[in-house]
Amino acid sequence: MKSKHLIRYTALLLAVAVGTDRTCGQSPEPADIVRTCPAVRTAPLPAAPEAQEPAPAQRQKEVRTELPPQPVSASLPLPSKGNTAGKRLSEEARYAFGVHIGLDLGAAAPWPPAHLRGGAMKMSAVPKLSPSLGLSFTAHMPYRLSLTAELTYKQVGIDAEAWVSGQQFRLPNPDGEDLVTRFRGTANVMMNFSMLELPVYVGYSFGGGRNRVYLGAYYSYILRSRFNTTPLKGLVETPGSPAKPPILVTPDTPVPPEAMPVFNDYLGKWDAGLLLGYEWQIVPRVRMTARFSMGFKDIFRRGSNYLEYKMLHMRGTVAVSYAFLRYDEPPFRK
Repeated sequence: MKSKHLIRYTALLLAVAVGTDRTCGQSPEPADIVRTCPAVRTAPLPAAPEAQEPAPAQRQKEVRTELPPQPVSASLPLPSKGNTAGKRLSEEARYAFGVHIGLDLGAAAPWPPAHLRGGAMKMSAVPKLSPSLGLSFTAHMPYRLSLTAELTYKQVGIDAEAWVSGQQFRLPNPDGEDLVTRFRGTANVMMNFSMLELPVYVGYSFGGGRNRVYLGAYYSYILRSRFNTTPLKGLVETPGSPAKPPILVTPDTPVPPEAMPVFNDYLGKWDAGLLLGYEWQIVPRVRMTARFSMGFKDIFRRGSNYLEYKMLHMRGTVAVSYAFLRYDEPPFRK
């Protein structure tokens, strides 16, 4: 068995050597039987192409897929008037300091006003437009409320021609009973007051914070005051002194000084009352206000009865304010 396998193996080697020599064109040599011809060397098979990793830019391009633009839905909620109003309210400063300038119209007037009607008194008045200037501080509170305090210098005055029927004047007499006189006719009335006023009021905002109504009180310290009454034509009587004859007053014969009181000497130094107003925003930081103020204290000193009625301060005010300093924290809201 071993000899048969050896013979087969030897024959196989000879067959391979013969085939190789034929291919190369050379005579086989015993030593080269197993040497392979270079021309028939088996070339290495090309490696299978490896999957190349894409470049970063290409990879980003492949990964990044742009979505087509989405159409804006017509059902998106549009800002309503209420939302806009709320935005304006939220932009309103919590605290604000301002300066204001205005005009006042009015002065002291008889109270109760029945003395201006009927036969007691008729007045043709020419109120003066008097300037005012001041500072203000406003603090916003919950529920659209606000608190404002002002310090204002103002002047008020009036020139009037009055016709009175039996106007009574009480002249103080330190030595005895007061002297009472009555005047019937026409007279010039002139009043001027300069004062420092301290109003404090509470406001309520509406309309997105652009409008405000307010109510409050004020205190005034009178710096300078004048109240002159000059009879022009009429009759001065002394009911309590029948011995004194009536005094006829004409432009050529003025009333004697002792027959008429000098009001300047008996005017009070302070005033207090109520005020009511409305304010609206022109542009941001700039507002306009209109208010009416009425005092509840007689312009004369306490205990005086110079007239049969009281004289109370009444005036209207129109002013423009500018908020020069604000703390822009959102105000309290509920």
